Amino acid sequence: MARVTVVEDEVQLASTGALRITTLIELAIAERGSAVLCLSGGRTPERLYETLADQREPWRTRIDWSAVHVFWSDERHVPPDHPDSNYGMAYRTLLSRVSIPPEQIHRIEGERPDAREAARDYEAELRDRTIDVALLGIGEDAHIASIFPGRPLADERSVRAAAAWVPHLQAWRITLTPLALLAARGTMVMASGPKKADAVRAALALPEDVTRYPAQLLRRAEDRVEWVIDRAAARSLDAPTAQ
Repeated sequence: MARVTVVEDEVQLASTGALRITTLIELAIAERGSAVLCLSGGRTPERLYETLADQREPWRTRIDWSAVHVFWSDERHVPPDHPDSNYGMAYRTLLSRVSIPPEQIHRIEGERPDAREAARDYEAELRDRTIDVALLGIGEDAHIASIFPGRPLADERSVRAAAAWVPHLQAWRITLTPLALLAARGTMVMASGPKKADAVRAALALPEDVTRYPAQLLRRAEDRVEWVIDRAAARSLDAPTAQ
């Protein structure tokens, strides 16, 4: 089963997450000569990226960025310079501040007019790679990447990336599928704040209903998944599990 680490606050969450991500990348490089890192969007990962790139912290120099290939778990259907771009956020806060070769940054081309075409090309780029370290957040509705409740993508087994129309957002998303995410050698899910407490409880403790709670998909990866959450996000874990 998944490992769960509970920390006090967002500051400790960022430092704990940075230590874990750094350790997993170092292990991958030591074992295979390179590491495939999959990044996520969201406010909690943003703080983590800033910590990883901070010159006052040890992580920036511990990671051999020349041996790291970076992918994304999902992307909005927007250009890379758009404020909502997951790539744009990661580039501003982390990738532009470390010595990673540009050709090792594999972004999803969210600016393409056809999101399905962008997904097909990303699937081809990722097809022969296994993710060493996947970083994920969780939405208040228990979605992961852009796998949302009630969407057929939650059961996708044929491709590693796909385009998904999200009705409540009236927008396309390009996302890795369970096939890619569950194959990752190591996954860290981060969550902070009381608004995420019910989603964390659903993912970890409620009876399985993947269509309703997509984050429950990660149970299938068992101990290859580690949850790092702050105390506010963990507050519902001891609640009764009956519905």
